Amino acid sequence: MKLDAAIGSTVLREATVVAGETAMDREITWVHIVDHPEITNWLKPGELLLTTGYNWPVDDEECRVMVRRLSEIGLAGVVLAVPHFREHFTQAAIDEANRCDLPLLELPWEIQFSEIMHDVLARIINIQAETIRRSDHIHRTLTEAALEGNNLEGLAKALKSALDKHATVVSADGTVLGASDPAVDALAERALIKKITELDSLTGCFDTTTAKVVTQGVQRPRLGGAIRLRGEVVGIVWLHGEEGAFEELESRALEHASVIAALHLAYQRQLSDQETRLGYAFVAGLLEGKFSATPSAIERAQVSGWGENRDYRVCLVLLNEPIPLSVEGFNRRSRIAERIAQSMQGMGIAPLMSVSLNQVSFLLPAENAPDAIWRSVRTEGSAMAVSRVHKGVTGMAQGAEDVLALLPLLKPGKLHDFDEVLFPRALMGDSDARRLLMEKLIEPLGNPKRGNALIDTVLTLAREGFQLLNTAKALDIHISTLRYRVERIESMLNISLDNPDDKFKLQVAAQMYVLATDDK
Repeated sequence: MKLDAAIGSTVLREATVVAGETAMDREITWVHIVDHPEITNWLKPGELLLTTGYNWPVDDEECRVMVRRLSEIGLAGVVLAVPHFREHFTQAAIDEANRCDLPLLELPWEIQFSEIMHDVLARIINIQAETIRRSDHIHRTLTEAALEGNNLEGLAKALKSALDKHATVVSADGTVLGASDPAVDALAERALIKKITELDSLTGCFDTTTAKVVTQGVQRPRLGGAIRLRGEVVGIVWLHGEEGAFEELESRALEHASVIAALHLAYQRQLSDQETRLGYAFVAGLLEGKFSATPSAIERAQVSGWGENRDYRVCLVLLNEPIPLSVEGFNRRSRIAERIAQSMQGMGIAPLMSVSLNQVSFLLPAENAPDAIWRSVRTEGSAMAVSRVHKGVTGMAQGAEDVLALLPLLKPGKLHDFDEVLFPRALMGDSDARRLLMEKLIEPLGNPKRGNALIDTVLTLAREGFQLLNTAKALDIHISTLRYRVERIESMLNISLDNPDDKFKLQVAAQMYVLATDDK
């Protein structure tokens, strides 16, 4: 129980604080009555001393020495009953107490010390009992979360249940791994971790196992517990505060939760390592469309570095190796895979890879250029295919279909983008390529609410040889309206009708669309 709380809720409210007002947050562990010449021999840290002042020194220097010795012991404070033996603390005692930050209180003589002891100690015992009850509740709640929960969101919700404060679990790069508040801002969490690590690593910032209060970069103070694996901080468990003051019990609960999170992530890493040893099963499952998007599986994927809402290209390096692989071929594939992983790590990208036969597949974030990795792994006879940009579980499987469709057209020593060979494949009669070409150049122009005005415009433009006047007459619209539609078409398809290649591709796609709709 803190001294200021005791003054506010016990009979000590009748006391007057005469010194040490800046140290009223001292913790009271016991109340002790001592009136003895050798008073310091009977006291312990945290005690609140009650005295009549009968043996209190009169000499100013002796008063200062007494106050210094009591402060060094670590008393919670001194309560003097006035005015029976002493009218007040001496000014020398008050000045020294202010210098030492030792609270001095003066209490009317009529208030019995026994009443103070009973009132304060009863409240201390009640607080301790409540602390034990809460500690037991927190321990049981977190233990149940560790035993029954299959993801870190369960741990965050358990903290919220136990402490009535929102909790968030993030990885070392700020990726949200679990949160009790569904409205948590994922971008803000990443920005906070970035700000914390601007001058040091997370391991350096959270250099102890105790929880740490963070106030910079956040709207409200929060308490952070480091998740450690082999001495490295791999994540943070955040407890969000309203005022900024966190109880000791909350700090201990957060440290407990951090250990549970570390065990959980260690288990997930173990699973991830096992998947790597079994042939990059996680990425292979994504590419084969066999990934089960359960909460625990998504969390494991996030720990591995994959983002469900992040844009990726699926890339495939085809080695010039006969099947089945020889020992030398297997070793060459291993070296290529290792170089790809090193290149991705050098770019700050999680090496999400899979190997199969004479192929090495990997997931590349859309913002990273594929040729940067291709340059680092290019070998004579190998080729690389790059898919369109995709997102999510189904998107990864679609990306795999993109690169598999490119395999027959790959040229040794070359990097091939899906869009690069889509048009030639369509001209060669590939039905899938024709469908994809129409999906890319015609279907985006359709609008269920406003009809197919832009599609009709493209079809008419193609039929009229892209002559604007003839097209406007055929559509029975003003030339300005046609020019507006052309600008929208160019913007939506990211093409320019001043470019002969774009114009030719659009004309072919339009003719394919007409043939396809006529067949229906």
